[in-house]
Amino acid sequence: MKGRLRYYWMFLRESLWFVPLLMSIAATALAVLLVTEGEVLPDGAAELWLIYSGDPESARQLLGALLSGIITMTSLVVSITVVVLTLAAGQLGPRLVRNFIGDPQTQTVLGLFVATILYLLVVFRSIGAPSDNAIPHFAISVGTALSALCLFVLLFFVHKLARSIMYDNAVRDVSHQLRASIDLLLPEEGTPEMPPPAPADAARIGFGRDGYIQAADFDMLVRIACDADAVIWLDVRPGRFVLARGCHVAVHPPDACSDALREALEKAFIIGTERTPTQDLEYGIRQLVEMALRALSPGINDVYTALTVIDMLSSALSRIFDRPLEAAMLRDARQRVRVVRDVTNHDGLVRAAFDQLRQAGAGMPAVLIRMTEALAALAPYACDDARRRPLLDQITLIEMEGKRADFLDRDREALFARCRNARESLTAQVGR
Repeated sequence: MKGRLRYYWMFLRESLWFVPLLMSIAATALAVLLVTEGEVLPDGAAELWLIYSGDPESARQLLGALLSGIITMTSLVVSITVVVLTLAAGQLGPRLVRNFIGDPQTQTVLGLFVATILYLLVVFRSIGAPSDNAIPHFAISVGTALSALCLFVLLFFVHKLARSIMYDNAVRDVSHQLRASIDLLLPEEGTPEMPPPAPADAARIGFGRDGYIQAADFDMLVRIACDADAVIWLDVRPGRFVLARGCHVAVHPPDACSDALREALEKAFIIGTERTPTQDLEYGIRQLVEMALRALSPGINDVYTALTVIDMLSSALSRIFDRPLEAAMLRDARQRVRVVRDVTNHDGLVRAAFDQLRQAGAGMPAVLIRMTEALAALAPYACDDARRRPLLDQITLIEMEGKRADFLDRDREALFARCRNARESLTAQVGR
């Protein structure tokens, strides 16, 4: 249930309409309240220059001018946002557009403009004929203040968007989100367990549709297994692509695999057309890698961004190495194993972080040297062979790339020296 709720919460949080909708509802309610309850000015309030105290005709002219200006500024904000999203998709990668859309400051700015328009519309239509003495003075004053606030927020929004498409800031934001996912998905304490393989006679079933597994309700899977008095093996995990006729779930004993169980299993998974960071630990790593690969492309050739990404990847891996991995076996209330799931391991995470970068930077000594230094920096976190072996394998592959590449002798010697130092740092951790 927690995974499903988190998926829907992230869907709402990353929607460009959710926060503006809430702000619009609040602005409309505020306008109705001030129009109905704030028509009469207290004694002496008309002397305050902050409070509007004009006649109905002047009020309609003022609100009309404010509406026209705010609608124009809203069009400008939307146009700027579309331009920035286009640039971000072209330079940083289309999958990073999700980060810009889900930014709470961007959503709040758009919500403020839309809410101000709705507020002014409600107040504007409440003003009667010139002979009508009922004027919502406080409502008009608040509308003027909101319009002035939108003017300053527009300047802030332009500044923010200009900085958001800088590579360093984009890398920083993605790395922050990756660290948040690590803290949320990985437990702080735990003992790794080796899950048993599925029996050969277990019943194999699929999900009935193609797509990426975006989230799985593991609590629901445990309940399903308890109701059927069975054990469920999952051959896939969130982030993986499944085929409609694939065999991705095993149920034992096979007699427990009924039509009702199949339907319940399908409801326990959310399958869509794209990967999401809800329960996918590799999602943020692949976002960082994509940014580095685009930076290393011949059209951009920005080595410094790739070096920054390598630093952020090493920081994320140090955080991962400091925690145990997700539990592979889920138990019921009586501590009986009910669900055996496929979880990512340290080797898979290290490969996801460095394999493509090593291949793309094979002809760039600076990239390979920085990658070797990042692997050496992870030595204090490689406290066992499961963490140490993937790092040593990457160093061996980097050495092979250095031997094949057409480097200057000085660059090759510098790379091999880093590789020796990194291997010595990692092997020195054995027995500690």
